[in-house]
Amino acid sequence: MRFYFLVFLFLCNFSLLAQTRIPGRVINKDTREPLAYAKIQLGNDIQLLSNIDGSFEIQLDKEKDSLQISYIGFKTIRTEVSRDTRYLQIGMRPNYEQLQTVNISDGRKLANIIIEKAIRNREKNDPEIALNGFRYRSYSKFIIDNENGGMQMQADSTSATMETIINQGRGYLSEKVSEHFYTKKNGRKEKVIGLETAGFEEPVYNVLAMDVNPLSLYKNKYKLYKTDYAGPLGNEAFKNYEYKILDTTSTKRPAYVIYFKPRREMVVAGLEGVLYLDTTSFAIQKAKAQLLGAIRLEVNHNYEYHPEKELWFPSEQTTKIRPGSGGKEIAVFGGTIGLGTVQQKKGVLGVIFGSADVSRDLYLNSVSRTFDIELDYTGKIEKPGAEIYVNPEAIKRDSEFWQENRKIEFSARDEATSAKVDSLIEAGNVRRKIEVKNAIAVGHYPIGFWDLDLSKIFKFSNYEGIRLGVGGRTNDRFSDDFSLNGYTTYGFKDEVQKYGIGSKIYLNKATGTNLLFSVSRDIQETASFYYLKGQNTFAILEPRFVNINFLYNYKRFYAGIEHRITPKLNAEIQVGRQEIWQIRDYSYLHDGKEFTNYNLSSITLSFLWRPFSRFLTTPESNIVLEKNFPQFTGQIEQAISAFGGDFSFTRIGLKAEHEIRNLDRSRTEFILEGNYGFGDLPLTHAFHANPNNPDRENVLRRFSIAGRNSFETMYFNEFFSERQASLHIRHQLRPFLISKSFQPEMVFISRFAIGDFDNQNKHQNISFDTLNHGYSEAGIELNKILAGFGLGAAYRYGAYHLDTFKKNFAFKFTLQLQL
Repeated sequence: MRFYFLVFLFLCNFSLLAQTRIPGRVINKDTREPLAYAKIQLGNDIQLLSNIDGSFEIQLDKEKDSLQISYIGFKTIRTEVSRDTRYLQIGMRPNYEQLQTVNISDGRKLANIIIEKAIRNREKNDPEIALNGFRYRSYSKFIIDNENGGMQMQADSTSATMETIINQGRGYLSEKVSEHFYTKKNGRKEKVIGLETAGFEEPVYNVLAMDVNPLSLYKNKYKLYKTDYAGPLGNEAFKNYEYKILDTTSTKRPAYVIYFKPRREMVVAGLEGVLYLDTTSFAIQKAKAQLLGAIRLEVNHNYEYHPEKELWFPSEQTTKIRPGSGGKEIAVFGGTIGLGTVQQKKGVLGVIFGSADVSRDLYLNSVSRTFDIELDYTGKIEKPGAEIYVNPEAIKRDSEFWQENRKIEFSARDEATSAKVDSLIEAGNVRRKIEVKNAIAVGHYPIGFWDLDLSKIFKFSNYEGIRLGVGGRTNDRFSDDFSLNGYTTYGFKDEVQKYGIGSKIYLNKATGTNLLFSVSRDIQETASFYYLKGQNTFAILEPRFVNINFLYNYKRFYAGIEHRITPKLNAEIQVGRQEIWQIRDYSYLHDGKEFTNYNLSSITLSFLWRPFSRFLTTPESNIVLEKNFPQFTGQIEQAISAFGGDFSFTRIGLKAEHEIRNLDRSRTEFILEGNYGFGDLPLTHAFHANPNNPDRENVLRRFSIAGRNSFETMYFNEFFSERQASLHIRHQLRPFLISKSFQPEMVFISRFAIGDFDNQNKHQNISFDTLNHGYSEAGIELNKILAGFGLGAAYRYGAYHLDTFKKNFAFKFTLQLQL
């Protein structure tokens, strides 16, 4: 069998030898500028377009053939090529008579008129607007390959050479078969019914979250690999692009060939390419877009006409990404690719697929083809909460399933990749990189069966001094049924050891249903309120923690259960008991008795609702594909004077977060939060508004690191509330593009809080103010000046304005590390 396979591979390579690949470039002979999308006709059959840098490549099957290059406004060139041709430099001269005709006939304005009509007809041509519902299947093949991949053979090739060819080149191959559903009521849904990831025993779901095959070019934003590009048919198309008509096709349904080019490259991310627009309906028949920069990106969309609906529906899309002029790596499992003039910087803890020294021939290629299209779908959508749902049987499909559903040729080289890629993945230590990436995303670093908690290693505060510790949790290497977690730390100033130990029992991984148990002894800030859900990020550095000076000791026992009600709604309920004793001289007066130490028994219910975020649901987990806003976090805690509890009170918190992200990378963030408490509420369980200003006379002695949603001019312990509401608004301007490595960001900030407090006399040995008049501050930050550091300032005004400037002013460091 092996012999026949090698013979077949040899024959494939022999056929390749019968073709000659000839590269070339088309330029304006007068200005030496490249001519993008010049039409190149080889013989009578083969037609292609030059790339945006004027480059092209033809494959010559004959000894000699004719070549014709044409471009609007330029004189057509006819020449001959042969197998002896190594490179073609085509210099085209402007045809001034034709250019004059084009200008007289208003060529550029004609292109604008066509684009205007295409935009006006989006409601008729965009399937998601024109149809009430549709359904289709797709087959996708995702490859990381080497451009030359060893597929070049010498005349004296041997079997050993063939084996070498198989073992080099490709680094990754994945196949996917999906059912896609869309209704106007529930939006889009993809159900993955077949998934194969060569070289991995377990499926690599990360690939499903890459956004390499966006469906539509009609939207305002064209999202590709976590970067938003301005849509060439969006509402601000003429602001972001300029257009030129290149040609009209002579097919059964003719099309205008419209060239589009970014108008504001330094402001808005844009692509450069051509649209084939139907001359009757102005719908997209075909599109090609490219980008040259740190990477070389090429996207091709093909559409198929459905006469019964008079609609062009997507039929195939290919996306190819190569290293560009910067020689950047192609990132797959957690790293990011710098795309164009608006680049996403690689995170500090970014995980890159491949070695540090990547071949310039390496490329990423994704092909997706649709079939079994139904344009009158009115059925129901299963599990509409998740945009992508992976069927549990998807990873168990047999060869018969793949033979039936492969709509793109599965070549001998694909077979070789599937058979041999395991050694490549092992050599590249890819499994380990995926493991590290997944753990670091939630603040851990895997060491065998133990995930080390990075946030527990080091902290510093004025109360504890240096706090060193170790903590973490077991991972699936330890058990698939449960995990253990714990930590221990020691403060060298307070000389007290803190600890915690707990477990999580997995009842149902698909729904995130887990039993939780924990015992801990630690310290906590007075009047703090922490949501059980909604703490989605970890912080190695907590700016406020350094200067907190009003804390209390606690020993806590709790049991709970968490459950994912829908992919967009998580909930958790806990039953617990706390023993509390004071660090500072404070007591609570209740029923004529002063309580310094007390016990609390409580029930807490918390939820996190993200109605607009996109999710991937797998048999084992729920993965956030895209975090969209607004999102809502809520919690209610009920303390009861039973089971050893001394007080009865209720605490409620509700937080709404919203973010408006613009194509020019400016954004505006809003955080609106309300807290309400009533009953026998000691100060330890009241509320503060996240103050972050040490109470020192000198401004420079108050110099500290700014928080994201803290009041920078509000002094610690200055205000407490039983009922409060706060609003934070941050508006970041688009980055100043001074250089590729220096792009500082300016942020304008406005914050407001209001609150009230009844019976302040119940709280002994402490004095504080209330927020019943409303607290206001404004600030400005210049971030990412050097290595993530920046500078900020804030000023306090309004009802709680103090008597001198320096008391109202706060000067801050800012720190933004992109992980």
